[in-house]
Amino acid sequence: MKTAKHLSILISAIVILSTLSSPAHARFKCWTNNEGIKECGEKVPPEYAQKGHQEMSTQGMVLEKKDRAKNKQELAEEARQAELAAKQQKIKDDQDRHDKILLDTFTSIEDIEAVRNDKLAVIESSITLTKKRNEKTQQDLDKRIQAAASAERAGKAPNDALLKDIDLLRERLSNNEAFIKGKHKEEETVNAAAAADIERFKRLKGM
Repeated sequence: MKTAKHLSILISAIVILSTLSSPAHARFKCWTNNEGIKECGEKVPPEYAQKGHQEMSTQGMVLEKKDRAKNKQELAEEARQAELAAKQQKIKDDQDRHDKILLDTFTSIEDIEAVRNDKLAVIESSITLTKKRNEKTQQDLDKRIQAAASAERAGKAPNDALLKDIDLLRERLSNNEAFIKGKHKEEETVNAAAAADIERFKRLKGM
């Protein structure tokens, strides 16, 4: 085994000397073989091409270092880390942009609260208007239901137009209730956003 290593080292030395003696070559390549022995020559053998090597000057200085090729797992992890870093950078950029808008738009906590209250007032007005419409719609629906009941008591089937009106009014009531529910969710969102802005404003201002 030692004889093989000595022979490999001797061959590498001969290659280096022959490379150095040739003015046509300004550099040579060194790599490590499977036995952990450093070898040098003009070209890296194919079996070591993916394991990395150094390019040396004729004065023995390292001119360039080429790392070994990464495997699939390493490439996948590198891609995952790059994606994670990009997401974190986006979060930071978004926060910086929001902070700038916050400081450019408001001069005090009262300003933030005033804008919040204006938004809530608009939402509440929309809810109130929809509730009034629902009251009117419910009255119309009750009248038509009574008319249909009267027809049935008289032994007659309610006409199709009446039944269609009942279905449309019920659908309108359902849609309005869903609208009101959505507006209440919107109120919660406005309040939460304002609370977060106030806390962030305090932090930015050192309050």
